[in-house]
Amino acid sequence: MNSGAGELDELATRLRTRVAEGRYREAQDALREYCRALRAAAAGLPRGNPELARLEDRWRRLERETRRRVLAGRAQAGARLARLSTLTKGYGEIVKPRSRLEWLA
Repeated sequence: MNSGAGELDELATRLRTRVAEGRYREAQDALREYCRALRAAAAGLPRGNPELARLEDRWRRLERETRRRVLAGRAQAGARLARLSTLTKGYGEIVKPRSRLEWLA
């Protein structure tokens, strides 16, 4: 199980790195790869093995951490967009904030 645990740790690190860098498409691929490896590791263990509970606990912690970081990144991006709508144009002329429809166009 040691090589499997090492692989899971490496994949979890890759996922965390992608999320921290805001590379969400690549993070989604890293998440799929992690889940595949997790399923394979769990399938190789007999039912009732305490390692299954440890794997589940590690997965839950990674899932919560990743979700929290993605939500924080989205909030930061939203705040940056909101600041862009009130930036000054030229030398002190305040730009009228755009409506939602203008942002979508």
